[in-house]
Amino acid sequence: MNRRVAGVIVLLVGLVLVVAGLVLMLVIVPGMKQFPDDVDTTRLYEGTMPVLLNRETLQFMTDLTVELERHFQTEETSDGLALVLEEQVLRLPDGTPLLTQTKRHAIDRKTMEFRADYPEAWRGKEGLIDRAGLVLGWPIDTEKKDYEGWSDDYRSTVPLTFSGEVEHPRAGIKTYLFTSSSEPRPIAPEAVAAMGLPTELTQAQIGQLVGGLDINPMVAAALPALIKQAGWPDPVPLSYVYEYQAEYWVEPTTGVLIDTHKVEIRSVGFSDELMTPLIDKIQALGLVDPQIVAQFLPVTVFHLEYQATDQSVQDARQDAQDAKDQLQLFGTTIPIAAIVVGAVLALLGLILAVRR
Repeated sequence: MNRRVAGVIVLLVGLVLVVAGLVLMLVIVPGMKQFPDDVDTTRLYEGTMPVLLNRETLQFMTDLTVELERHFQTEETSDGLALVLEEQVLRLPDGTPLLTQTKRHAIDRKTMEFRADYPEAWRGKEGLIDRAGLVLGWPIDTEKKDYEGWSDDYRSTVPLTFSGEVEHPRAGIKTYLFTSSSEPRPIAPEAVAAMGLPTELTQAQIGQLVGGLDINPMVAAALPALIKQAGWPDPVPLSYVYEYQAEYWVEPTTGVLIDTHKVEIRSVGFSDELMTPLIDKIQALGLVDPQIVAQFLPVTVFHLEYQATDQSVQDARQDAQDAKDQLQLFGTTIPIAAIVVGAVLALLGLILAVRR
């Protein structure tokens, strides 16, 4: 093989390496920046429940130590969408379950937002309902901006406010902190049903419920009779409200959720149409200040505060680091090496090909 032919071959090899590096950097790696098709992740949270109403006995349990387990798994993918299974179990330390929920999310694999145009074959699967905004986490290359999240309780979007760039104290890495909160708002009937909360109680059960509260004994004793005098139906329809405060720490390059701290309060009460005549009866008797009743209605039936365990924080940190390493390897290291080596070979090949 003469020098000119060898030079042409080396030139072509160099150009192929340059093109391959550019394709890897500009085409293949951007396609990698999406929710993986092999996710199978469990996160654990530890928390406390100052109040939990036993739905069966209508007895209040107080000062519970609880564990929350959330399992995520990619079930299917289709045209840039992913069907993700989310299983939640709230349990006591001895393993006794307090609440279990199964949800499914159809998400855009790049934006992490819910997509309603998912395949017809997914429709009807347990826990898959129409949502909006971010439903599982944040996208790769999370931005310093506010996002919209989703609340299953409200069946509506909620703001996720960018609150600054901070170092997470337990993970020891840079994160974006997002916060969200809401004053008490009505819980959607579908959410009440999903949690297995009663939608109505008999007047006798309401008396039992009130009797379990730490309130003025005069109020507890008089309330059942006053309810009858106010003409309440039997059974009595219930109304629920939900309020929360939440903090989310996100690794911005990968969108991995490093930690969550959240306080959730669900309370039960009665409609204004029922409360107005009741307050009128109380005022007419003059026995009890109506404001006393307003202080304990609605009644808190579910108060939970939780945060990711140390192990889950470290697991999330490692997941983020692994994803960053992969993006660095395929997005920078390999393509730049290919481009540099290719350019050198192309130059050498050109010199050999044109040299006399």
